[in-house]
Amino acid sequence: MKLIATLTIGAAALATTVAIAQPSGLPDVITDYWSWSRLNIDRFTDNLTGAHPQPKDVYINLDPNDFRADGQTILPFPDGTVVVKERNDADELLVDRLYVMEKVAGAWAYSVYDREGTSAFSGRELGTDNFCSSCHEGVADEDYVFTRFETR
Repeated sequence: MKLIATLTIGAAALATTVAIAQPSGLPDVITDYWSWSRLNIDRFTDNLTGAHPQPKDVYINLDPNDFRADGQTILPFPDGTVVVKERNDADELLVDRLYVMEKVAGAWAYSVYDREGTSAFSGRELGTDNFCSSCHEGVADEDYVFTRFETR
């Protein structure tokens, strides 16, 4: 004997929205970074050494149509551009650190935020002249951003 269940959902139930809890401890400018454009197609897992080990994804607060033309990235990025590198703890399956670059008055300001528990982050702004900027000097011709937009 085969049992078939039928589920009827009313129109009001279909219009319901779900609120996603925002992690605390992050500045307003990045609280919804995961809804931004992701620069990489697949999570980076091949560069697990250096300054940013562990799997990662990189997001930018710009629409690709705003910084791409004829298949090329338009540089330099405008003031107000924010890039977030999300580092993932493969064992815990959680984002454990966020590296942030924000373009202010033509220069990149850096900050870092570490996960504390399951729903909070703590962090600090590092400014424009620090250990981050010395490494990013190596890609000055790419406006100091290592990750390129991967064409879909």
